[in-house]
Amino acid sequence: MAEDPLKYKGRDRWNPRTGLGRLRRANGKEEARLGSWESRVDDEAFLDSQAGVGKRTHAGETLLARFNRLAMAMGASGPAEGEAAEICGFEGRTPIVRRSTGEELPCEVRRVLQKQVTGVKNPLCIGDRVRLVHAPGPVITAIEPRRNQLARADSHNRALIHVFAANLDRLVIVSALHDPDLKRGLIDRYLVLAAQCDIPAVLVITKCDLGDPTEAVRLYESCGVPVFPVDARINGPGIDALREHLRGLACVVAGQSGVGKSTLVNVIHPGFSARIGRIAQAGHGRHTTTAARSELLPDGGRLVDTPGIRECAVTGLTGMDVALLMPDLAKLQPRCRFPDCSHRHEPDCAVLAAVQGGTLAASRYESYRSMVEEDLAVTG
Repeated sequence: MAEDPLKYKGRDRWNPRTGLGRLRRANGKEEARLGSWESRVDDEAFLDSQAGVGKRTHAGETLLARFNRLAMAMGASGPAEGEAAEICGFEGRTPIVRRSTGEELPCEVRRVLQKQVTGVKNPLCIGDRVRLVHAPGPVITAIEPRRNQLARADSHNRALIHVFAANLDRLVIVSALHDPDLKRGLIDRYLVLAAQCDIPAVLVITKCDLGDPTEAVRLYESCGVPVFPVDARINGPGIDALREHLRGLACVVAGQSGVGKSTLVNVIHPGFSARIGRIAQAGHGRHTTTAARSELLPDGGRLVDTPGIRECAVTGLTGMDVALLMPDLAKLQPRCRFPDCSHRHEPDCAVLAAVQGGTLAASRYESYRSMVEEDLAVTG
C-alpha cells in the first residue's frame, strides 16, 4: 500500500511548505513577527534591552513588565510630550492628577491606554507618573514605567489583577492587637506580597493599650520586619519613631478594616482627611475609607490610604516561591533532604522539624500552609 505523503509532512525540514520547517523558520524571525507589546511577554532579550527587567517567574511581575513595555512603546518616538504629573486619586473612574504646583485636577485618559492595558481591573493606579496635555481639557496621553506595584487578584474576579498603588518605598501593614484581634495570617500574606513586589514592609500594631504586643513584636522583628507598637489615638514615642522612619518616602497603608488605619494616618499627617469609623458590633470593621488617595506630606513623602481589605489572597506563585519569600522558612530550605521540598509531608524536612522543635513559630508555618493550600490550591 502506498505511503500517505501527508502523514509525515514534517519530515522534510527544509521544505518551506511542510509544517515543522515553516515553524522553525517562523521562530527564526521572531523579531520581525512580534508586532505588539502583548507578544513580547516571554521575550527576555527584549525585556533586558528595553525595560531593564530580568527574567520573571510569576504573574504579578509579568504584568508589571507588560505595563512597562506599553509605557516605553508609547514614548518610543522620542521624549514624552506634555506636562509631568502624578495620579493621586480617583473620582469614580476618572483619575485625579497632581501637578508640580500641587494643583489637583480630573483628567480624561487617552483611549489607547485603556485598550492596551489588559488583565487588570484598573489600568492606572495611585502613584502612576503620567504626561498630560490640555486639548482643551487635561488629557493623559502617556504613562511612565513603574518601579514596582502592589497588586493582588481582584476579590470579585480572580482572572483580573487589582493594582492598588505603584512606585512605592514602603508597605505599611497596620493590624490591631485586639478588637479586632491580631490577624497573623493576613499580616503574613501582606509580607509575602511586599517581598514579591520588592517593596520593603513595616508592621504597625495599633491598640497596644489593650494588651502586651511583646510576643508579636519579637516574632516579626526576627523576620527582619521593622515593628512599631502604638496607640494610634496618642501622638507618643511610637508614632514619632514611625513618622521618622517614613520621612520622605512614598508609602501605602494596608490592613483589615477597623484596625485604626484612618486614625493612624490622621495622627501622622493631620491634614489627611481620612474618615474614622466605629467597629461594628459583630466584630468586623466597616469600610469607612471609600477610595484610595495619595497625600503629600510636609517632608516631601507621599501617603496612600486604600479601602479596607478583609482578605488578601496570594496569587501567581508556586509553593516554593512562597517558602522562599518567607525568610524564616527560606533559611531552613537548604537543610531539607529534597531540594524541592514542599514542607508538608516529606521526610527529613527542616521546616517541619523546626516547627516541632519550637524554633519556627507555628503561626508562620500555618500561614505558609494556608497560602499554599487555600490561596494557590496546591495539593499533594
